[in-house]
Amino acid sequence: MGPLLPLGAVLLDGFFVHLPGDAVGVPAPGERLGVIHVHTAAGHGSGTLPQVISAARDANLSFLAVTDHNITDNPATLDDPSEFAVIAGNELSTSSGHFLALGVPPNWPSRPSYDARTMLAEAHAAGGVTFLAHPYSKDPWSEWGASDFDGMEIWNEDAVWRRNTVLDLLISAILYPVNNQLAMLRLARTPEPNLAKWDELLAQRPVAGICGADAHAAIHMWHGIVWRFPEYLPVFRLARQHVLLGPHPQGGDPRVASATVILDALKRGHSFCALDAIYPASGFVNEISSSVVTAGSGDFAPWTPNAHLRVIVPSGASLPRIKVYRDGHKIVDKEAWSLDEPLPGPGCYRSEVYLRQPGLTGWHRWTLWIFSNPIYVTASSPAVMAASN
Repeated sequence: MGPLLPLGAVLLDGFFVHLPGDAVGVPAPGERLGVIHVHTAAGHGSGTLPQVISAARDANLSFLAVTDHNITDNPATLDDPSEFAVIAGNELSTSSGHFLALGVPPNWPSRPSYDARTMLAEAHAAGGVTFLAHPYSKDPWSEWGASDFDGMEIWNEDAVWRRNTVLDLLISAILYPVNNQLAMLRLARTPEPNLAKWDELLAQRPVAGICGADAHAAIHMWHGIVWRFPEYLPVFRLARQHVLLGPHPQGGDPRVASATVILDALKRGHSFCALDAIYPASGFVNEISSSVVTAGSGDFAPWTPNAHLRVIVPSGASLPRIKVYRDGHKIVDKEAWSLDEPLPGPGCYRSEVYLRQPGLTGWHRWTLWIFSNPIYVTASSPAVMAASN
């Protein structure tokens, strides 16, 4: 009888905790929601590209980056509506770890090499944008001396789940049949090593941060049997990239912006990552304003004595905890729905926002909800900053 009580409590938690679900994914003006690092049946996943796109659309996404292992799919063969963009990509295996090459042409690379620096350079030569994949998990990245990558995965769902205990995994497994979104959320952990390395890299140069779904929807069993777990849809509802395109990206409408426009914004750090499963983060504000400029994630701005950092979370969320980092050092840690803090001087400023897990088996634990890409505040003149942005 004893074990049935905890089992019943977990199941009741799954039945009675209601997460945003289908409400997740309504973008703010100039914002596109998507998922990066997705595998299909062409690689190690279980779904065809049309099936994966269908799941993404069911999750209210408007773009997807497909990254099968060492092969680049050709999304041009699909007859997709203009409001959904498919970014062609590749998760490349090297002697130093894995990286994502996004925006590369079909069938790239034609002559693969196992050398990381060689393939990073070739990806850029082919017009690609590169992000290190799960740099502190399976196949960790070791070539940190290389500087020819545009960004890195701060959050990788597969890597984050591997940091959980057996009890955490058991609770999630019990929850999954009754509330798969809550089951996924329960395994969320703050990727501390990735954040610390990001700050170290940012001290040297701009590096864009992204969240990677690493979605396979496939556990390969025996005799060729594939268990489609976890499914694409709950994965696509958990952690998503919010790309900030502004009202007229490259002179166009953000709602129908192309994969090229979205990828350029990702490269520049004009985005933030959010665990929308815990609460929708669209409309999150992270900007620096002064008498001469207003700058958001990925932008450069000149420091002035009257410059302020504003952080505003979407209305309706429970009381969050907001942390602000300057050059890797925490300068603000407050429970508040908004911040308006004077800047102490030039530096690299980024924000993290946390919410408490809902329900019994969440243990009221602070969980990383949002992390922004940094804003680079320098002593340069406004004219120089305008050229940089």
